[in-house]
Amino acid sequence: MTASADQTQLFQAIRHQDLDRVAALLSQGGMVNILDGDRTSPLMYACRSGSVDLVKLCLTHGADLELRGKYGLTALMVAAAARQETVLSLLIAAGADPNASNEDGSTALMVAAYRGAIAIVDILLQAGAMVNGEDFDGDTALNLAIQGRHPAVVQKLLDHRANPYQGLGAMTVAVSEGAIACVEVLLKAGINVNLPGIDGKTPLMHAVISGYEDIVEMLLVAGAAVNPTDLNNDTALIFAIEQGNLDLTKRLIQAGAEHEQPLMLSLAAAAGNLELVQYLLGHQLALNGTDEAGDTALHLATLEGHTEIVQYLLEQGAIANLPNHQGDTPLLIAAYQGHGAIAKLLLDHGADLHYRNEGENALLVAFNQGKVDLFALFLARGSNPNERLPNGKTLLMEAADRGYTALIEMLLNAGADANVTDQHQATALMWAAHRDYHGVVQLLLERCPDLDLHARNKRGDTALKIAQFNQCHRVSALLQAAGA
Repeated sequence: MTASADQTQLFQAIRHQDLDRVAALLSQGGMVNILDGDRTSPLMYACRSGSVDLVKLCLTHGADLELRGKYGLTALMVAAAARQETVLSLLIAAGADPNASNEDGSTALMVAAYRGAIAIVDILLQAGAMVNGEDFDGDTALNLAIQGRHPAVVQKLLDHRANPYQGLGAMTVAVSEGAIACVEVLLKAGINVNLPGIDGKTPLMHAVISGYEDIVEMLLVAGAAVNPTDLNNDTALIFAIEQGNLDLTKRLIQAGAEHEQPLMLSLAAAAGNLELVQYLLGHQLALNGTDEAGDTALHLATLEGHTEIVQYLLEQGAIANLPNHQGDTPLLIAAYQGHGAIAKLLLDHGADLHYRNEGENALLVAFNQGKVDLFALFLARGSNPNERLPNGKTLLMEAADRGYTALIEMLLNAGADANVTDQHQATALMWAAHRDYHGVVQLLLERCPDLDLHARNKRGDTALKIAQFNQCHRVSALLQAAGA
């Protein structure tokens, strides 16, 4: 029988817990420390099964306690993961290292803590397992116990001097995970509730960001400070407002949170919570106050498309024509975003259709963004249908050049002049002709009885000559039939 066959029979005998067959095969020598296709040794299989007799048999035949299997696991790690308490104690008594780590730096204690195996945790701690070791992600056994929501294990680790301020910090982890029972254990242990984590955020901030109102209350009762700032100078109240959380906002202000920053009203408007906006205005926040970008609450409510809030702010006296630091008014923002209902509200409250930022007014923005409904709205409200783009073309020329038939109809209905020329003395008809836009040319001919078919550009070319030069045969025929 080949060695390979012997090894196969050994693993089969172990899996079936056939002690006599295992003993006979191990007695041949050379097989106790082999790994099968899954990189698992005879001792590891024995540990997983919980068979004390099999484990002893492997140890008697010289099993290597520190042999590494798949993912860098040792037999002790396998026993701990399988919650085999008796086997674990046996391995430790035989000299297994309780602090061995696998390929990601995790120890048996970390795995047991995460799984809530408190009896395994206790055995490992009694054997000298390092309570404050970290894996390659910076996690400790304490933080992993919290992530697994195992308060009894958390208490056990704290009793063995686990450092609650290591890594992200136990309180920060507990709060972020929403592990209320673990938070209670940490609070009873006297953990500092105001110590920020490596991101500069306090546990209270994390609780607010996650919307854990019960934990927020627990922290406030325990003395959490409400006004510390993180690395970005944000407070817990700012996070509550960003989340649109009215209840947490009220609770934090009640607890003494400073709330005079104009930014806060803008954040509430952006969050889309009308009641929150109303509440903050009731606390004397400036209606037209600006943030660092020069945006007011009206700017941000417009940007996010919160029509109801825009209406409320305008009714309260928000300035409709205030530009931010980039020069954008709320109406320009509405045009960019395509918020038609908001644009109507702004116009009804005096928004300036003709205000320009970097050469663009609301009509030009709507055109360039392809917002057809807004384009029609602005024309109906009095925008100039002969408006020129920065390239010198009128909107009618540009629409003809792009083949935008619907916009051409709107512009003509609003009184656009089809005979106006650009800096090249080109007309809308010429731009349509050179693109071979048969439908656009036909529309211009039908709608503009005074259309100048004989106009020439700076090169002396008519629309017909341009069409012929570009081999636009259908357009050429159409123009000739019209008398060009």
